[in-house]
Amino acid sequence: MKKKKILKIAVVFLVCILIVSAICIFTVPKLRTTLFVHLYHELIEDGLAAGHGVPADDAVFLGYDAVNTWDGNHPMTEFVIMLKGDTHYGCYYSPDDIPLAFQNIDTELTQDGHAYWEWSTEEWRGATSKIIDYWYFFEVSQGSVSN
Repeated sequence: MKKKKILKIAVVFLVCILIVSAICIFTVPKLRTTLFVHLYHELIEDGLAAGHGVPADDAVFLGYDAVNTWDGNHPMTEFVIMLKGDTHYGCYYSPDDIPLAFQNIDTELTQDGHAYWEWSTEEWRGATSKIIDYWYFFEVSQGSVSN
């Protein structure tokens, strides 16, 4: 009888941990984005290398809101994973493994730490950090730093 009670408590405890973990993964932008990259980076990189791109049909399956490819000195494929208020969160694939600003805006990035960069323009401000080789997390909001 005592073993059954302990087993029930353990099961309830594990279910609670799973629920809290799921809530964190789906509501904490960096966790959700990092999980997205670790799950799908090879699939996406293979599709891009083969010239297939990333089909819009895969958005719901893969868990992103929007995908765009931005040209420039260093091209990027950007995935918006989550929107909270006026802040966009997501990641981008940088085939040159170069940190870039949101939508490949031509602006200077200031390194603040080992693998963390900040930037701002008159319209946007944001930050980017490296997740794994060729993949970066970003967060961006409208408005300059002085706002």
